[in-house]
Amino acid sequence: MKKILIPLLAATLAACDFFDVETGGFIPPETSYVDRKSVEMALTGVYAPLSDLSFYGRDWFYAFNLQDDLSYYDRNYTKQELFLNNYTNTNATLNNLWTTLYLGIDRANSFLEYIQGSPVDEALVTRYTGEVRFLRAYYYFTLASLWGDVPLRLQSTRDAGALQMPATPAAELFRFVASEMEGVVDLVEPADRLAGPGRISQSTVAGILARVYLKMGGFPTHMGKEAYEKAAYWARQVVDSGLHTLNPSYEEVFTNLCKDVYDLQYRESIWEIEFKGNNQDGHTTGGCVGSYNGVYNNQNDSYGFGYGYVSVTLKLFDLYDDPADTRRAWNICEYYYRNGEKLWRNLNNKQHVYCNAGKFRREYELSGTRDKDYTPINFPALRYADVLLMLAEAENEAYGGPTGLALDCLDRVRRRANPLCAATEGLDQAAFRQAIVDERARELCFEGLRKQDLIRWGLYVEAMTVERRAQVADPRWHANKSYAGAVADYTEYRHNWYPIPSKELATNFQIEQNPLW
Repeated sequence: MKKILIPLLAATLAACDFFDVETGGFIPPETSYVDRKSVEMALTGVYAPLSDLSFYGRDWFYAFNLQDDLSYYDRNYTKQELFLNNYTNTNATLNNLWTTLYLGIDRANSFLEYIQGSPVDEALVTRYTGEVRFLRAYYYFTLASLWGDVPLRLQSTRDAGALQMPATPAAELFRFVASEMEGVVDLVEPADRLAGPGRISQSTVAGILARVYLKMGGFPTHMGKEAYEKAAYWARQVVDSGLHTLNPSYEEVFTNLCKDVYDLQYRESIWEIEFKGNNQDGHTTGGCVGSYNGVYNNQNDSYGFGYGYVSVTLKLFDLYDDPADTRRAWNICEYYYRNGEKLWRNLNNKQHVYCNAGKFRREYELSGTRDKDYTPINFPALRYADVLLMLAEAENEAYGGPTGLALDCLDRVRRRANPLCAATEGLDQAAFRQAIVDERARELCFEGLRKQDLIRWGLYVEAMTVERRAQVADPRWHANKSYAGAVADYTEYRHNWYPIPSKELATNFQIEQNPLW
């Protein structure tokens, strides 16, 4: 159960109670949809794939987003070829995420089919239907972003024949996703009617729509001005709602995630993927946030065990060119734990790239008993700072240069990090675009966004080849960490997408492999 920073209004919906439900698997349709409890259990089943280990529970921030310009997999060996962009379509992690996303889609399809005629209150059915349609669209958005052309299944697979389906072009999938999300924005609740950001709110839908349209505007679909105008429109809906603002403390945004606190004063965290307990307390819904992507600790003590798999690159150090930027000390952790002792990295001895990602720190967990792997730390899928930066980017792309609104949005994010920073001015479209590329790195690093940002900007391959080789060759990059340059030897144009997994090819005889693979 989350702790709330301010008292809830009587009308606030009990999101906490909803996510206390243990699914343990999907409830058979024959025994569902007969009362509110059974419907909510089925609804929880549609949400559940978000927190699966193959998605936000671990692999999203661990295996799928460690190939960017800000971080690297800090081991001189790998059992996961994804870390090096050296993999085939038989990769288990790749297959598992595909399966999880289509499981969520199938559950959503089943929910939408069986909810019809349910005796549950019509208003609840409408709201839950909106949430489920959004989740189905979000699963498809993830699939299309990672794989490109994939099957668009809009019926449950009770009939095995429904599995036989050719791939739908990515551009058509993105249009479907946008249409679905636009169709449900008024069906779900405003953010201030929910007890926390685990449930889908109108702000969630609008903010993710901005993300969808930014993707549509960029690589590979390049839909251009119309898509960017739509991205700006939906980001403005979040801003104009007046329900969200930046928490004055950047650090507190993430300590709240660690401490199980819902901040209903600022509501900067718009959508969180929820985890509960540590898999030792009767719950089996913990994730690996903080253990896999946090600070190294070789003991499972009061600071919490940490593998230290995610370490930072020199580029991230250099992007914090303002010494007063408070985000640097939080996002780049210059200490680690060994045998119960807190030790500091020696930056004068070229230990910059020894530093771990510091955004999710287990030392702030409140649980007395800690598991080596599993934590109750939530993962931020959408923050208000992201919305502001998306709005700034969309305005710049849609209108040929930074508008007054774009400049204001960028400066709001910058001034939270340093209240005395100078106003942004005098930038043309290209210079402002670069300012957004850099600011998203400073603000949103390690939140599972950077790789897809680089891809939609058309920067991914160069970042992971030419740029990575240059970074590793920098005298400040310690020779002991030179293995981080191996990803450059494998990355090529086709790595803007993943290959269709072997499991899908083995069961769906109408789908063909991506020709690049």
